[in-house]
Amino acid sequence: MKFIYVDESGGRDQHDVFTMCGLMVDAYKLRKKTEDFDRLLEGIFSKYPGVRKDLKTTKFINGDGGWKKVPPEERKALLYQLCELAVSNGGKIFGLGISISRFDAAVQAGHAHPFGKNYWLASSMFLCGVIQKRMQAVSESKGLTVVIMDDNKQEMPGLAEALYKNNNWYDALYQVQGTIRKVKQWIPRTDADRFDQIVNTPFAVKSDHSSLVQVADAISYVCRRHLELMTMQEEWPGEKKYYEGLFALLEPQREKMGRCAKVPCIQFYEQACHHGWEL
Repeated sequence: MKFIYVDESGGRDQHDVFTMCGLMVDAYKLRKKTEDFDRLLEGIFSKYPGVRKDLKTTKFINGDGGWKKVPPEERKALLYQLCELAVSNGGKIFGLGISISRFDAAVQAGHAHPFGKNYWLASSMFLCGVIQKRMQAVSESKGLTVVIMDDNKQEMPGLAEALYKNNNWYDALYQVQGTIRKVKQWIPRTDADRFDQIVNTPFAVKSDHSSLVQVADAISYVCRRHLELMTMQEEWPGEKKYYEGLFALLEPQREKMGRCAKVPCIQFYEQACHHGWEL
């Protein structure tokens, strides 16, 4: 069994970039991975009493609130350690980075996206599609993948409903090719094998109850800031280079969409994703 912890960063009320990323952990590694992250976070919390124990990356890396007492170099080192630990020992990352303006244009382009301008549901369903594609290719795979999201009371019911109904619009994200009557083609999915590698009810947890959700927040923020700095000015000297380094650490362990049929679903995500993001 696998567990993937997911969080997002950005939105319409901020800049043009929205990212959603998840960290996948094997069930037998879960306890050790959680203990490693807990130990890392407790170290900084005990050293600086008063710092919020709900680690919000956008606040701690920028020294907001109680994080002002933590020196910038120490905050930067903490974020690097979080990313390094995430990808150590086979840690896999799933994610999507979109440009909200490109996303809105894709919605208007006639691809029939099931959730209209809802980029949160679009991103979470994309992640589930790539998870499905990755896990269905694992030989002798045992158990399903459990999706655990940072608590979002407004959007979670929509995600649960979408996974339960298995909308065939998303089939292309995880279709496989085969030979039918000596012709290589994409094999149609059926109700029986749509998202069959994922527990069909995602779970929500408060971020302060799970260090792994907080790590997903860190990964999402790193990816978001890396994309933003492609067109924005630095807020402090060396910021762009710093996030390029963090992204370079994470990117080799990110699962990609891979080769897919050129149908509306794929065309939609290709149009909506940020120009700096490889699907």
